[in-house]
Amino acid sequence: MESGSHKEAKNWLQRLKDESWEAELLVSAVAIFGTFQLFDGINWITNFFINTVNPNQYFVAYFICFFGLIAVSALAAMFVIHFFLRAYWVGLVGLNSVFPDYSLEDSAYSKIYTEKILSILPKLKDSIQKVDELCSVIFSIAFTFLLLYGYIAFFSSLYLLIYNMLSEYINSYILMVPAIFIGLSLFVQIIISVIANLKKNQEKEKLQLLSFKVVKFVSMISFGPIYKSILQVTMIFGSNFKKKKSLVYLIFVFLISAMLVAVIQLPKTNILYLVRNRVAANYDIHKTYADYYKDSNRQIEFLLSPEIESDFIERNTLEVFIPIFDYESSMRDVVCGTFEEISSNSRKEKSKNRAIYLEECYKKYHKVFLNEEKIEVTFLRYNNHYRTNQFGIIAFIDISKLPVGLNALKIEKINGEGAFLKWNIPFYYAPKN
Repeated sequence: MESGSHKEAKNWLQRLKDESWEAELLVSAVAIFGTFQLFDGINWITNFFINTVNPNQYFVAYFICFFGLIAVSALAAMFVIHFFLRAYWVGLVGLNSVFPDYSLEDSAYSKIYTEKILSILPKLKDSIQKVDELCSVIFSIAFTFLLLYGYIAFFSSLYLLIYNMLSEYINSYILMVPAIFIGLSLFVQIIISVIANLKKNQEKEKLQLLSFKVVKFVSMISFGPIYKSILQVTMIFGSNFKKKKSLVYLIFVFLISAMLVAVIQLPKTNILYLVRNRVAANYDIHKTYADYYKDSNRQIEFLLSPEIESDFIERNTLEVFIPIFDYESSMRDVVCGTFEEISSNSRKEKSKNRAIYLEECYKKYHKVFLNEEKIEVTFLRYNNHYRTNQFGIIAFIDISKLPVGLNALKIEKINGEGAFLKWNIPFYYAPKN
């Protein structure tokens, strides 16, 4: 009875394997479309970090966003490859149903030529099996990479947010202890794993037991609730490496293709803004960028720089929008002093006093220059940019006395150490008569 039940379950599993290609094709087609939409999500997360995280922590944000980009790129690349390989497999199966194998008797070519060609070609059934194995492997490895990199990105983001929330109350060195501990644990694991896998040490029971315990512990603290899933997939590949070497090597080829997708997608995001040595270096003062001009940057969804109407100005008033990033609020106390509100004031008075404080503060840490000459401007708070919905300030600058021709608007954001952001925006002034 048990044997019949076991046999029935085995047959059901085999049927599921045989018919799973239909579901795989459908899932791949949907997943390809959905996965490419995730790149917009990566860019949104990048812009969120640019806006909220202190520039001193941009490298951590870059690590998070880049790992997220690799995860999505791996998923996209593997789903595309899987879709075409599975379609190729369907074609091979259909071909096999009509022509079970090569034929010498019915060949359109000479016997000698046909035999020579067939000697370098794999059997049709072997090709069908290998392509099927490859498709199944790609499907599993794609989701494993998504789990792995997705979890790393999520956990790192959570750690960064908690770090920033607690940094005002707890010493930053104490808050760094978990990250340092995980980093050192990974380093120790790598060293022990390399030593334990040396041929001369593979029979040393104590060393192998130590390696097992270290890998298990580090996996638990690194991957949390998904550590068993990650270990399961890696062990399936590792324990079958000698038997399926070619399959494992092909996975590395697919990973390279995933990296190529990431490299192609990287310039379409703002991730590189996070990794420069100094944020201001993203905008070379000796270069002109389309980002500066409203009539040229319509495709930009998040402004990283001030914006004027055009590079060709005919009016006597220059309108400039300067984005205010959320992280700037942590710098205001240094430049403008702490805002102190009288508790007895009404809600309306408190709101008015804070608005006055912010208006004066914006003047203090924003410096505006026309042709290298500092000018005084009055800023208008602008709660949402018409296209990007960013908070910022607007200034209307009288340029009627400027000479006709090429001029330059320079804007600096100042903190306690000097200009932490600066832009040089050239424009051609040709007033209408």
